[in-house]
Amino acid sequence: MRAKIMLLTSSDRDEINAAYAEKILIDLSAAFDHTFSMRQERIGERSKAAAGEALTDKAIAACQECQAVFVCDAGAEGVQDLYDALNLPMLVRSFCVPEVLCGRHEKPVNLYVGSVFSMDEDTLRQAIQSAFSLAQEMDVRLCHCAPTGKSQAEWTAAVRVQETAFPHLSADALTAPEAIRGMISSPERMGMLLCPPYAGSIMLSAGTALSTHPNVIHDFSFDESIGVYAPVLPRDHSDISPFAAALAVAKLLRCSLHLSKEAACLEAALSNVIVGGWETKEDGGELSGMDVVELIGEQIATAGELMSKSGIA
Repeated sequence: MRAKIMLLTSSDRDEINAAYAEKILIDLSAAFDHTFSMRQERIGERSKAAAGEALTDKAIAACQECQAVFVCDAGAEGVQDLYDALNLPMLVRSFCVPEVLCGRHEKPVNLYVGSVFSMDEDTLRQAIQSAFSLAQEMDVRLCHCAPTGKSQAEWTAAVRVQETAFPHLSADALTAPEAIRGMISSPERMGMLLCPPYAGSIMLSAGTALSTHPNVIHDFSFDESIGVYAPVLPRDHSDISPFAAALAVAKLLRCSLHLSKEAACLEAALSNVIVGGWETKEDGGELSGMDVVELIGEQIATAGELMSKSGIA
């Protein structure tokens, strides 16, 4: 497969984060015989210093020529402008919630919160369709909080259309208080929670507060033509974690490039590194972020070789 991928940097620190994503994509392309062409543009403070605005028309046009965009810092100024310029319907944030909340002892559970950007009819319909598609792809339950007022009927109608299109997917309506209680008491049953804008900001904050693994939080937004993927900088960290960068790349592969096998390989490689106890200095370990990325690359190469020999790749 050939694909164009944009890397957007907002600071000198982001060069490290871009290097994480680029190295992972290079390793995947070598293991699975793909060609990923990567470009780099400015956003945020870097763009303001060079051109006087956080996101230029030139950068937007360059992104539109790509299948996916990797933003090296989800908090960079101009990211919301990028979502708007690309007409993306919603932001999805991925969290890991603690296993103790789920009555488990093996590993944390993934929780996804989707916040619709706008309640206009086209955006709403597109967001709900994307949410159903993502929940099916990730094999998780879909919950949704309908808005109140005049938008409620449009929301309910759009959900019913997708329930017909995805008959095997469970989609449950919750009130905002029920969703908050569910995130706290039984997050393993939530799967993906889709919310209108005003409730989405609350749920995103709640998920961030619940997460005991802030170094893996990442954002993504996509439609049929393009997607934006961004690791989130933890509050007490000075650098983006290579783990969050790797997971954002996995979502890029799965949602925009439709490379599920490669995404699963990357997720398994990352899991093996985490289970092996390897940590960066930022998280109390001894490795640099690039050391972790090198370990992930070794796992990817081994998996690619095994798949090739077995005729899978």
